[in-house]
Amino acid sequence: MEVIYVQDKTTMIINTILLLIVGILFIWDKDLALKWGFIVAGVCLIVSGILPMIMVKNVDLMGVILIVLGIIICLIPSFLADVTIILIGVIAILLGVIILFSAIKGDENTKTMGVIVGALILLAGILTFLGNDIAFIIFGVMLVIAGIVNAVTLMRI
Repeated sequence: MEVIYVQDKTTMIINTILLLIVGILFIWDKDLALKWGFIVAGVCLIVSGILPMIMVKNVDLMGVILIVLGIIICLIPSFLADVTIILIGVIAILLGVIILFSAIKGDENTKTMGVIVGALILLAGILTFLGNDIAFIIFGVMLVIAGIVNAVTLMRI
């Protein structure tokens, strides 16, 4: 079974904007980016819990759960940011290793770029555990590059 993922133009525009914003925030101040990211997520959960209940004029268990989770996320964004940093480090290390092995075994035309990208992601993951903000600057630069690539692709559509 083959899975094909297709994005419409609106989704690509939203993804491009988000990639650029998150990338710039990671370059500028990772703690601020993560904290505000969780606050925005918490508010979105609260709204997504409240709106359906208002529309149907009925209290819904799922709505209550979303509201409670949203409030918790808004109250402790710094703790969640710390946990997220650890998860990002672990995922980056695993992803970097996978990309490196895939690049080494892969096509000669893409091997160099795969090794460079894999090594950068692996390095960023390792630096995350050393408390070094350079890891998030690397992540931010990579997100900005992905955003620029998306923007160029959008201009060609």
